[in-house]
Amino acid sequence: MQSDSIVFRGNLRQLLGNVESGEMIPKLQASHAPMCKFFTAYYVINGIRHVVPLVHGPTGCPLYMSDFVRTRECCEIRGVPLEPTACTSLDESNVIYGGEGKLLEAVKEAYAKYRPDLIVILSCCCSGIIGDDVENIAREAERTVGCRVLALRSEGFGGDFRSGYEDAFRLIMDLMEPPKTTMKGTVNILGARWGPTPTEFDWDLDEVERLLSEVGIRINAVIAGGCTVEQIKHAREVELNASWCYDWGQKLGDRMQERFGIPYSRTGQPYGLEATREWLLGIAGPLGLEKRALEVIERETRAVEADLAYLKGALEGKTAVIEISEFPGPIRALSLARMAEEFGARPVVVNVHPYTIKERMPSIQYILETGVNPEVILTRGLFHLGSFRSSKETEEELEAIVQGYDDVVFFGNSGRFPPCPVVNLTLMNPGFQPQYGFRGIRNIAALVRQALENKDLPRSRLFRGMLYGTRTK
Repeated sequence: MQSDSIVFRGNLRQLLGNVESGEMIPKLQASHAPMCKFFTAYYVINGIRHVVPLVHGPTGCPLYMSDFVRTRECCEIRGVPLEPTACTSLDESNVIYGGEGKLLEAVKEAYAKYRPDLIVILSCCCSGIIGDDVENIAREAERTVGCRVLALRSEGFGGDFRSGYEDAFRLIMDLMEPPKTTMKGTVNILGARWGPTPTEFDWDLDEVERLLSEVGIRINAVIAGGCTVEQIKHAREVELNASWCYDWGQKLGDRMQERFGIPYSRTGQPYGLEATREWLLGIAGPLGLEKRALEVIERETRAVEADLAYLKGALEGKTAVIEISEFPGPIRALSLARMAEEFGARPVVVNVHPYTIKERMPSIQYILETGVNPEVILTRGLFHLGSFRSSKETEEELEAIVQGYDDVVFFGNSGRFPPCPVVNLTLMNPGFQPQYGFRGIRNIAALVRQALENKDLPRSRLFRGMLYGTRTK
């Protein structure tokens, strides 16, 4: 591959150093810009069942959330009402004279119409700039409606991707009541955003719940992944908190440990045998259930022995080029890198945008502490305008990267056409879900087998042309 197409080549630790120094953060944020504070705060709040997120602002932000989150991804299956993404529809007059009165009436109307368990007022840029006192309105409204009303200052300019969900989790902690008892053998799972959020999938959660159940561990609440207000109220009665996505869960776990004294199991995502073993023992050990967990691990390992042997034989000595771009995120890419290394492959992670590294520094540092430090390549196309995950330029760069290694297997999605076996890890394929845990080992083995056995079959030129065009340089 031509060296002028490579912007960075090194390991994860070196990339983190470059990001920390600000060296690789573009001043012009375009299509690669991360979500603002409002969006990530909304995602978390929206994972609570029977909540009305009430946006205090004009219609633009809620329109996007309503279209993208609440209807397209259909959260009704998790008990979250399809309607509404409520909004105060601030206009010019409200901006000049204030919108607090309008907000108070909107809270009353939302309660009368939907009878939710919780209303959360989310400020956006407009109401943040004019300085409406959303906290005071929330307190006043709570006295007149039949549910809790909380306010979250989530104006986009007031923070970043990370502060949005951290502040939302902090707000959720205000719902947690003093414990009346201790629920033995019970944990909270932290850091989820399911419901409606399209970055988490319940197949992985099902596997997490199954494994914990096999050990005799119960889950009080998945926060905030379809949990109820009642479950949140009892969140302090568990013996331990654990995460299924360290990136989103760690801050809430740290805060609950600091404020309530609830211990928190710090482990990564359970991809592959070793990470799954660590994840399960990290929860079972503090609960005094290590022996039972080891029995479950032994039994589950025997059940996937053939799959483990296949993955070892199929991947040992190969190069695993991994591209999990903005979606579903770099932490999964790094978890896959660890799994690939476990099975004897050399992981190379392609095009993890520096923005995402910057937003996830605590998680990246934790991953480095666990010994995961794969090779990382960033290409020039990553920094151009447009969506790099589907651009013609990054596709051609990926194809060139793959040709620079011997015996490559690509881990990504079927929308890429590198000249090597393609392991289609898209999370939209329910036939090969979950990817976590022991069932994940079986599914990933099936996907690798599928990729290797079909490597000589021609890929669709029509499909590639539809995605990237038919013209060549």
